Amino acid sequence: MPRILTFFIAPVFAALLLSAQEEEMPLNRTLSLPEVISLALERNLTLQRSQVLVELRENEARFQEADSRANLNASMGAGLRYSGDGRDALWNTGELTDSASGNLSSSLVLYNGGGRAAAIDQARSNLEASAREYDRSKQIVLFQSVFRYLEAVLRLKEIDIQSEELAIRKENLERIEVGYENEIRILADVLRQRALVADSERRLVQAQQAHETSLYILKDLLLLPPQTQVDFNLENIRWGNPGSLPEPLMEKSLNRLLQRPDLKAQQYRLDAADQGIRVARAGGLPTLTASANLRTSYTSANPNASFASQYFQNQPDLSGGIAFSLPIFDRRRTRTNLARALLQRRQEEIDLIDLQQAAQTDLRRALLDFRTATAQLSFSQDQLLSSEEALQAEQARYDAGAATLLDVNSLRSTRLDAAVAVEEAWFDLFTSRMDIAFQDGTIEYFLLSQLETSIPELE
Repeated sequence: MPRILTFFIAPVFAALLLSAQEEEMPLNRTLSLPEVISLALERNLTLQRSQVLVELRENEARFQEADSRANLNASMGAGLRYSGDGRDALWNTGELTDSASGNLSSSLVLYNGGGRAAAIDQARSNLEASAREYDRSKQIVLFQSVFRYLEAVLRLKEIDIQSEELAIRKENLERIEVGYENEIRILADVLRQRALVADSERRLVQAQQAHETSLYILKDLLLLPPQTQVDFNLENIRWGNPGSLPEPLMEKSLNRLLQRPDLKAQQYRLDAADQGIRVARAGGLPTLTASANLRTSYTSANPNASFASQYFQNQPDLSGGIAFSLPIFDRRRTRTNLARALLQRRQEEIDLIDLQQAAQTDLRRALLDFRTATAQLSFSQDQLLSSEEALQAEQARYDAGAATLLDVNSLRSTRLDAAVAVEEAWFDLFTSRMDIAFQDGTIEYFLLSQLETSIPELE
């Protein structure tokens, strides 16, 4: 028996183990910026949640529209009855009879104070608000995905710079240690260079950690497995070419701001709140309802008529009517609902004002960041050029014995900081300009203008 169990269980266990190993195996993925955008719009969970909310609002709107139409209900029933004549015992005089009934009814609300029309308009406004929120979620996902992708690229370039500097410092350390062994250098030079090597190693580790962190965030946005190894295809990125960045115009951006999806969504929410007030007020108004009813029945207790004659000829009864109702005392429900609807409307109005204020502030801050990044790029480039020339001159003086190693290392550190600052300035310039497009709601057009390939999801 144990051998038989082993024969059946072993393959299953091996398959499960192999599946677990495959899940842990790293996946390789080369990502270009257009592919990142497509994956984000296709797989991002936040965007999927927004889409589900839109579908829910569509369902609610269809329900409200259908609820305003006339209904039609059909019912049928059948039964058996065993009864006596009321004078003798049931088991002596009992008789079995069967019966059937049918009913067809319809009703339509002719007037309910405008509440039905208001409920339909409210559902439609909520649908439009959700659709605009989906558009804004799409823009948020675009900005976050592109930002994290370019951030990972920036950290990768920083890793290259730090790795190159670390290699140079290690090479210098070897030379200094040889000089120290030959009694040409002093111990202080060795220790100083070792400290510089340790500093480069620390900076390299920090750059690697920042790079991996950006990749993890990017993979979460794209819904990629965390163990995926990501490489970069940078062919379609114009990063580093300031001429390709359109000059921001504050007046146009402020005009576009009014059409930003989340601002339009909030305006639709405000309209939905207005319709909610109409719905609440309708609760205290008269209601006029029309109804029609067709019913018929059959019973075997009537021996003079068959089923067909009773059910289809004798018993059918058609009735119709109009009902009028007026709420007189509803325990303050209408007043309470109206007060709640007015408060909801006030809250939506405050949210709209707050959103408009924040949108203008964020747009102006993005423009300020762009101006600052432009200036920082110019300064960083000047610093890098000057530090490289100064390092070359100081290295020549050091080789000639006219300068100290401390002077050379100091200029080398300055050149390293300047090289990193230039890459960061390029990144800040591009992302701050993208932020302006994000704030005025035109990020799709901005990204299409910066890429040399078409992206169907953005067009």
